[in-house]
Amino acid sequence: MTTALEGVRVVDASRHMSGSMTGMMFADNGADVIKVESPDGDPNRVHDGFKVWNRGKRSVVLDLTDATTADARDALITWADVVITDMRPGVAERLGLGHARTSELNPRLITVEITGFGEHGPLADLVGHEHVVAAKSGRMASLKGYRDGPIFTPVPIATYGAAMLASQGAMAALLERSRSGLGQRVHTSLLHALVSYDMISGHGSRTHQVDDSGRIFGVMPLAFMTAKTKDDRFIQMCSRQPHLFRNWLTALGVVDLLDEPGLEHMPDLLPSEADLERVRAILAARMEERTFDKWMDVFLANDIGGDPFLSAEEFLLHPQAIDNGRVATVESPTVGTTTQIGPIAQMSDTPSVIGVGEPVLGAHTDEVLGNLEPVRTPATEPTTPVSRPPLEGITVLELGYFYAAPFGMTLLAELGARVIKVEPPAGDPTRRNWLTVYQKGTVGKESVVADLKTPEGLQIVHDLAGQADVFLHNFRPGVPERLGIGYEQLAELNPRLVYVYGGAFGSSGPWARRPGFHSSPNAISGSGIIEAGRDNPPINRTYADPAGALACATATLLALSARERTGRGQYVETTMLASMAYTVSRWSVQYDGKSDHGPMPDQGQHGFHALHRLYETADGWLFVYVPDRDVGRFAELLDVAIVDDDRFADESSRRRHDTELVATIGDALGERSADEWEELLVGAGLGCVRADGIDHGQFMLGSDQTRANGLSIPAALPDGEQFHRSAGTVDFSRSTRALGSCETLGTSTRKVLAEIGRDEVEIDRLEAQGVTAPVGHGLDS
Repeated sequence: MTTALEGVRVVDASRHMSGSMTGMMFADNGADVIKVESPDGDPNRVHDGFKVWNRGKRSVVLDLTDATTADARDALITWADVVITDMRPGVAERLGLGHARTSELNPRLITVEITGFGEHGPLADLVGHEHVVAAKSGRMASLKGYRDGPIFTPVPIATYGAAMLASQGAMAALLERSRSGLGQRVHTSLLHALVSYDMISGHGSRTHQVDDSGRIFGVMPLAFMTAKTKDDRFIQMCSRQPHLFRNWLTALGVVDLLDEPGLEHMPDLLPSEADLERVRAILAARMEERTFDKWMDVFLANDIGGDPFLSAEEFLLHPQAIDNGRVATVESPTVGTTTQIGPIAQMSDTPSVIGVGEPVLGAHTDEVLGNLEPVRTPATEPTTPVSRPPLEGITVLELGYFYAAPFGMTLLAELGARVIKVEPPAGDPTRRNWLTVYQKGTVGKESVVADLKTPEGLQIVHDLAGQADVFLHNFRPGVPERLGIGYEQLAELNPRLVYVYGGAFGSSGPWARRPGFHSSPNAISGSGIIEAGRDNPPINRTYADPAGALACATATLLALSARERTGRGQYVETTMLASMAYTVSRWSVQYDGKSDHGPMPDQGQHGFHALHRLYETADGWLFVYVPDRDVGRFAELLDVAIVDDDRFADESSRRRHDTELVATIGDALGERSADEWEELLVGAGLGCVRADGIDHGQFMLGSDQTRANGLSIPAALPDGEQFHRSAGTVDFSRSTRALGSCETLGTSTRKVLAEIGRDEVEIDRLEAQGVTAPVGHGLDS
């Protein structure tokens, strides 16, 4: 069976989830991935996440700090197409894996490096752990939880995001190599990944804003309410669209609320905070009148968006995960048969193949090092390429709404793809969510208006699809076919077309036609329970849309990579459910005899345990991340007895006496301010940083760190107003980024129509008839 990355050779020298999951993307899709480990093994071998992130790989033991292994290391470098590392800046170079050196050995090599905070700026050398990045960037301080102060963020969304970005960068560089014959360096970071999740900072934030008349934006507290039921269970509502919200109110028996003066624009706008709270209380009280099961029956029968909160393990038993092929049975050499999250995408022509489980440490050392083939000579001599984006020449036709699928194409636009966004006359509904024309999901795209419900509008889309490389939509199953833009319909026009469905639930299964927004995957995947902390009600976090977008871009590049080999397009499908499940893949693995169900935050939402949690200091909050190897140094700096105390002498003892260790550390940290502790502990190379007093939006757009790494750049609105916007998800050593602007609705309609053969008379006629003319898309339209 042909796979998308068959024949690609990868050396995975990572030690963390981000690099390992990048290697997994390649292994799942046919690449030969060699996992290089120290004699002690990857530190993640101690938990179940390793079983997922390293499936399908071969393990080679090689101590890269030992000079006697240099020949074996260099043999791997000359053998490989891609080398992956996830270390602090400069470490890969010291180990002989930096691009400056490896490119001399193998000019066709793609080196992929993942860091924590990026390579530049004052924070570049900080410990690049998920939660250190979340604390230092203000993300923990920005979230609301069940107490005051910063809230611990357990689900590793930045780590997952960095893996998706690294995979995209590597595949884009491989596609570019097919033109130039040369490799290059690809870099991203966990901080780069947080750019993708930063959906609303800067111009356009509506979540906690009011309009010019003082009205309150009520989408999150109403349409996305976490509702308690009669039997003390919880349902995550997702009735964002007006018809879905009306359906919900009808089921609750309070649809007359929409007839009250000032409430007709719910859930978008309400007259005041008092009205918002009054309506929220009414809806919450009605939801407590029936049991969880009865409400779910009502929702399923009446097209109402609302989803159950499940554990990560329960998600893999859900029919939507099973029926859509997102569950994999994998044989582990250590625990036997496991159930894991399946492929990132379903692909009709080159499906992913998840084979053997994680490798035994060093099981393939002799086999690999004794049989490395020499470096392959390219068929043509490398040329000196003009510096340009790696996806230049790729055209994407997008008919996506909202964020999850469209922002995936924004990521491709930054890699150089031309993205033509076709919108209805009223525009993508997202345009009604912002008070300005700036929206991240439309950045770098050309906006074309075409009414698909007219023959002329459909013909425009068909003409564009006939010339495109990628077509993307996220309509519910059945809608594309009714509109005339189904896969079979467009593949007949263009057999090389990569047709991407970026769905919520997928195209099959009992929930396939249900409405889905960011809250749905958060609840169903298990994330909402993990984020809440032990014994707390589940919580809604708004990162399923970005997680879906990241997967959508990765899947598209997998299919483009496959087309490079086969010459054929294909049908590709991602789901927001599966995308979010990747973020909780450590928790979802199942097998007989499993005892460790993954770490859970404490009820106070401080962290996992005493050496991985938030502490209140004499002035402010400090996040502490201290691996076992650093406990002695940490104790010495705090001047407390940890390793000398029998209760805390080793890891097992520390976990048994965690409450006492929290108290011991907390007492010590209470003697100084958070800033003083950060200066002392960071100066000693520890991952302990202040977690409050930092505005996340301001950090992402205004900090020296993000600006030094090109993650916040100057921009302008169409009217000339200046501001900073987030950008920059992958860096390349030779290729450039394409940092486009944000067009207003229909800006490129006339230009694009002329490109597909419409003359001025025809363009004028289509506009006059309303086929291509924008109409008002404000909140009152």
